[in-house]
Amino acid sequence: MMDRAQRNEKILKAIAERTKQALTSKQAARQMLIDEGIYTKKGKLRAEFGGGKSGGVKSGGVKSGGVKSVGGKNVGGKGKKSVTA
Repeated sequence: MMDRAQRNEKILKAIAERTKQALTSKQAARQMLIDEGIYTKKGKLRAEFGGGKSGGVKSGGVKSGGVKSVGGKNVGGKGKKSVTA
């Protein structure tokens, strides 16, 4: 049976080999990302990694009904007063 250190060494060696293979070309790198489920088969970034329509946070802002304030005065939201220091 393998101890933890041997197991970790084997895992790190496998990761290093997979990385070496992926770095051989742009096509190999893209294929690795597809194989690992980060890219779709069409080569697009999956929603859970920030691509497509994830329904969550969009780049450049937060998708929510949060309160925005300027100088402690409410400029949007649902009537909640913002507290500033």
